[in-house]
Amino acid sequence: MNSNLIARQAKNNIYLPFNGRIEEIIPLAPDVGLFRVRVESQLTYSPGQFFMVSVWGAGEVPISVASLPDEGGVLDLCIRKAGMVTTAIHSLQTGQSIGLRGPYGNGFPLEASKGRDIVVVAGGIGIAPLRPLIHWLIRNPDKAGQVTLLYGSRSPEDMVFRDEIEKWREGGINVVLTVDKGNEKWNGHIGLVTGLWHEVRTDFKKAAAYICGPEIMIKAAMRDLFFLGMPDNRIITTLEAHMKCGVGKCGHCYAGPKYICTDGPVFSYEEIKKHAIL
Repeated sequence: MNSNLIARQAKNNIYLPFNGRIEEIIPLAPDVGLFRVRVESQLTYSPGQFFMVSVWGAGEVPISVASLPDEGGVLDLCIRKAGMVTTAIHSLQTGQSIGLRGPYGNGFPLEASKGRDIVVVAGGIGIAPLRPLIHWLIRNPDKAGQVTLLYGSRSPEDMVFRDEIEKWREGGINVVLTVDKGNEKWNGHIGLVTGLWHEVRTDFKKAAAYICGPEIMIKAAMRDLFFLGMPDNRIITTLEAHMKCGVGKCGHCYAGPKYICTDGPVFSYEEIKKHAIL
């Protein structure tokens, strides 16, 4: 069966993955790598959406996209080795194939940034789905005001995309970093990322926020931003969930009346409170 026929079948069958070829694997942190996957046809997707990524014999796992769609037919996936499927992915080498379905879910509402200062709050590997948003904000400086990134990780070694952070600063992003535990080379903040609000020079009542990280961090960040006066509908987060299908069929990601895969994974604080999603 030729590749064009397989591609057509995959397009018409939501359960059939299409093929991607691993072009590069970039180590980012212990057990975390950036997998650059080349696909045959141009994909259209938005920051915040995800793909179901599969390895034959191991299964599938949802992975947020970590790149913009106009980057030469290459899809960036930031993957931490944590379970059977992600361990199988990490055992692959450049040149090998990987299965993809998607993109699925909704993306970040970029219209929320229009003319407003933006606060991007990331914890750990949660920076990955926010990375294309940051790239979009840098490429479209007229779409938003001042952009501040608050990024926290467990340690300096666990901080991913360190090589890009200076480029983000050069692109106009106010980057503030913190770690739970530093080392002899670390001269930045130590403590929770939610302890950095004083580093944001903006009127929170008029700004918008995009958040991703561990659930406990997301809850704390949304609560703090609410008390700082930011409207619920401009506090935006993306949620993780264990899911098997990505298309609202398996029920694994059911939360309140919503499915994380089809109604999300991006939600506003307004939606989360209304539907008791968290």
